[in-house]
Order: sequence, then structure tokens, then C-alpha cells
Amino acid sequence: MSPLSTSAPDWRDIRVVVFDVDGTLYDQGPLRRQMAQEILLYCLARPWKMSLVRTIQEFRRIREQLAEEEADSILRAQFERPASRLGVSPAEVETVVEEWMFERPLRHLRACRYEGAAELFSRLKETGRTVAAFSDYPASRKLQALELETDLVVTAMDPEVDRFKPHPAGLLRVVELAGAEPAQVLLIGDRDERDGECARRAGCPCLLKVAGAPTGPGTFADYRQLLSSVGSRD
Repeated sequence: MSPLSTSAPDWRDIRVVVFDVDGTLYDQGPLRRQMAQEILLYCLARPWKMSLVRTIQEFRRIREQLAEEEADSILRAQFERPASRLGVSPAEVETVVEEWMFERPLRHLRACRYEGAAELFSRLKETGRTVAAFSDYPASRKLQALELETDLVVTAMDPEVDRFKPHPAGLLRVVELAGAEPAQVLLIGDRDERDGECARRAGCPCLLKVAGAPTGPGTFADYRQLLSSVGSRD
């Protein structure tokens, strides 16, 4: 669906603001370029390690597939499926992913954080709102690296969730933990087919961060644009 199907929220009704992490709180472009360079230099010095590129590609492809299928048991499947296709053990896939997707990128995240994100977090807390994160990937260490503090963190891998977006289980888990109604919980994401659809299915309002000029009332390009619009909950 188009981002235009997402309408701008009435901030007076919003008690909880939930942020997707990857691509929403930081710019993935510079990070991916930095990591591609690191992987290239690493593999040039160790040609026998070139297989890690295909491992990462297959892991990402399988995760997208699991999201489209709305599969369960994702904590195992995200490693078992690519391992089967690659002819290696799930533990080997997990080792590569942990190092190259979860650990090494952390030191670059702060430099990629979107301007205005920290100020928006502060503004939301000043107005008495709960700030949460909901990600398909492990999020706590990323938030620490981004120097952003949330009141709640929910991920797709949590046992109570066990579904990737656009399945609404994770967002509904945030709603439950926050003790709110879906209409009071705003999701801020960057992909309409994942974040937007997840919000629609959960009955929550949504804003989508887009590159360039906003394309509709439910989109924005810069967190600093939102600061002035976030009023009190009166």
C-alpha cells in the first residue's frame, strides 16, 4: 500500500510512541557502505572467508521470506533455513550474523543517527508519553549505541511475539505492556509494507519516515519537523 493510506495522528490522543529501529532511527545507507567496505577488506585479506557474504545475503533473504509467510518459530528458522540452503550448520550462520550484522555495526550507529531523533525522544518524555521500540532485529544494544533510551523494548524474537512485521503481534504486545488502547499507540517506521501494514492491522496510527519530501499527511522526512507538532496530552 502507499504511504498515503496512513493519516497524520492527533497528538492529543497519543499516549505511547513506538519506534521501529533500522532505517527509522538511523540512516542505513552510510552504515551499509561502511560495512561493505569492512567486509571487502576482511575478505581480501582472507579469501577463504568469502562465503560470509553469501551467508549474510541468504540470511536477509530468508528473513524477508519468513515475514511474508508470517511464519512462527522464527528464532530457529532464521538460521536453520539459510543453513540448509548453504550446506552449513545453523550455528555457523548464527556466528557470521552475530559478528557482521549485530556486533561490528554497533560502533558506527551513533554517526548514522538521524538528526532530531534524540530531541524528539526528550520532547515525548517531557509531555508524559511512553517511548517504546519495536524491531524485527535485536534492539537493546542498538539503542544503547544510538544513545537513545526507551521505556519499553519489544522484538519479533520475544517468545510472546514470534512473528515478523507486518504481523501485528509485536505491536499489540507493546499496546498490552503499556496498558493503552491501540488508537493511543503511534508507530513510527519507514516501510509501509511492513510498519504501515502492521499498524493498520493492530488498529494503531502510524507515521512513516521517508527520504526527500513528505508524500502525504502520514509521512515526514525530518524528526525536527515533528518537534513543534508534539503538544501535551490535554
